Amino acid sequence: MSDKPKTASFQTQGRLLQELGERLVARADVALTELIKNAYDADADECTVRLVASTLIVKDTGHGMTESEFLGKWMEIATPDRLRNRQSKLYKRSVTGSKGIGRFAVRFLGQKLKLETIAQSSSRRKSKLSITFDWPNIDRHQQLHTVKIPYKIERVADDVPTGTTLTITRLRDPNGIAITKALRTDLLSIAHPYAGLENGGFSRTGQSDDDPGFRISLPDEETDEEVDLSKEILDSAFARLTITRRKTLTHFVIYNKQGRELLSRKVPGESQISRGFFADIRYFPQRSGMFVGTKVDGRVAWGWIRDSKNIGIGVVDHGFRVRPYGYGEDDWLQLSYDAGHRSREWRSSIMEQHFAMPRAAKSDSKLNPMLYLPGFHQLVGAVFVESIPANKSTSPDDLIPSTDREGFVKNDAFIELRDLVRTGLEMLAYVDHREQRKLEKKKRKAEATALREDLHSAVDFIATVPGLAKSDRESVVERFQQLSKELDDTEEYFRVGTSKLEMMGLLGVMAGFVTHEMQRILHGLEELLKKTKRLERRDRSIKKIRESIQHSLDTVAGQLEYSTAFVGAVHESQDDPGRYYARGAAELIREQFRSFTDDRSIAVKLEIDRGVRAPPIPKALYSGVAMNLFTNALKAAIGGESASKTPRVVIKSWNEKAQHVFEVADSGIGIPPSIRKRIWDPLFTTTSAGDYNPLGSGMGLGLTLVKRLVSEVKGKVLIVDPPPGFSTCFRVTYPLPTK
Repeated sequence: MSDKPKTASFQTQGRLLQELGERLVARADVALTELIKNAYDADADECTVRLVASTLIVKDTGHGMTESEFLGKWMEIATPDRLRNRQSKLYKRSVTGSKGIGRFAVRFLGQKLKLETIAQSSSRRKSKLSITFDWPNIDRHQQLHTVKIPYKIERVADDVPTGTTLTITRLRDPNGIAITKALRTDLLSIAHPYAGLENGGFSRTGQSDDDPGFRISLPDEETDEEVDLSKEILDSAFARLTITRRKTLTHFVIYNKQGRELLSRKVPGESQISRGFFADIRYFPQRSGMFVGTKVDGRVAWGWIRDSKNIGIGVVDHGFRVRPYGYGEDDWLQLSYDAGHRSREWRSSIMEQHFAMPRAAKSDSKLNPMLYLPGFHQLVGAVFVESIPANKSTSPDDLIPSTDREGFVKNDAFIELRDLVRTGLEMLAYVDHREQRKLEKKKRKAEATALREDLHSAVDFIATVPGLAKSDRESVVERFQQLSKELDDTEEYFRVGTSKLEMMGLLGVMAGFVTHEMQRILHGLEELLKKTKRLERRDRSIKKIRESIQHSLDTVAGQLEYSTAFVGAVHESQDDPGRYYARGAAELIREQFRSFTDDRSIAVKLEIDRGVRAPPIPKALYSGVAMNLFTNALKAAIGGESASKTPRVVIKSWNEKAQHVFEVADSGIGIPPSIRKRIWDPLFTTTSAGDYNPLGSGMGLGLTLVKRLVSEVKGKVLIVDPPPGFSTCFRVTYPLPTK
């Protein structure tokens, strides 16, 4: 026997992969999660999972594997590569996949794997590697290193995207592969929110070392359609804001959680940003039920929203995020500053113009919508742009990247971008404040209804309590009935008060007219004072100036007189509105605008018999509705290039059967059929602040108030076919009491 030492070596049978697979990967969802994490580690910006019959397909857009990487890493068991490299190759992501478990995951899921991977070599050429693994066949081999598996390498065109596709067939348990809530929750940590946002057509172009994010598309268990994991969370937002900026128009739209449009506002104006921009912003206030119905754990979803790399509003240029906007402590939209100072006034001039706050609202925290301005940590969104390099820009005022690659040059284009995004957020605050007040009102109404029902139930209960003296029972019942009546009276008081406030809103039309005339008065007074100091006795032009001032004073005095009468009428009793004549109310309105119509040669005709009595409704309501329709007709008659050269307005009124009819027709530009339904919507207006009109531009509230007030007295307002020679006719009908 020789004393020479002998050696022994481990032998690896083909079944080793199966044994390791079953021990390292205990469940199908763990195996699938591992494959998706491998895609993330491969710097993919998207991974799609599809389950078709008994075939599972996992496809990513990562950097793929070259032949040397495949042989030296994927085909080597227990390779130390992931131990050495804890960051991904391109985007320096923290590696999430477990050490070398990917091949065991596919072995656990099914008996056959087809792997196709496209990668770019160091010589910049792209190639495709294809190989098929038949795992049961591999298991039968005595030694794993003796298994020879053929693979194929072929050149592909330079424009073919890189990535890896795993096609797993002969699944171990087709029914056991489920896209569970736990799986979605686990994957949420690597999903990027920008993948679930709309980009408005601003797609990714060029190359960059900046991480574009990671999108995960999973099959829906009910519909089998692909569902973006990030989008599923983002669509649970309390509200969504989109801003579309084009050359001459900015369109703001706000939706609620159910996708219903809460506000749509188009603001004209020339843009310095040649290619425009698109913003998709989601609002996540800390309110209950935010993630009810989603297929992820709500607590984890909140954590994902609040993650420092996800919150805030960033800027994405050519598909890549731009620093510093939305990163860390950056406050490019001044949200944190205003929250810290509890700012109570709009920053945006657009908001001041379209949604001006009353003075009382600025000092009242319940009425001030600025206090609802979203905070930085409540927002997830991005602004998508396509900037122009300084050496290619034709205008120094376009959106241009800074030379140090930190943001954009702070020129007119950037200021426009910042201000419009800020405007959208202030609109979001306005809408949120409005909707919360509606919910509070609805809640109070429900509470009042419940209280009334409780009172009635208490009365019924007391009436049946045995042993209670009759006098005591009657006394208690009487007190409960009195409380019920007081509750009814209180609700009626608030209803009437709201109605009065809305009628006061109709004075906004008068305010626009008075403002115009006051400008003439002030101008005349300034001229008069200058002349009278030195030339009063010698300059004959003083007489003309004095006549002009007197004319304006008389006009404004008439308007103030009518306004005073209108306000006084609002305070009249709603219980006994009295009866008055329709022609008298119409004549009073016509006289107040006599100077205006005479100066512009507008023919105003009244076709109302003197015996036509108005309906039994408050005079303020009747006159306010009539005045609003009349001033709308005046604006239409003289507005626009297509307006009539001989402007005319006719007011008609009569009583027929059981209703009172009031009509106003004009010879103006008319209302296109396509927008007739929208004219009743709040804030929709056919006039623009940029169009000169002596009666001012519309706020989009007049017809909304008219319709609501008329409806409250059981009347109707609609557009009808106009009389011959006229273009538009509004008809209001009020019910008359039956004899």
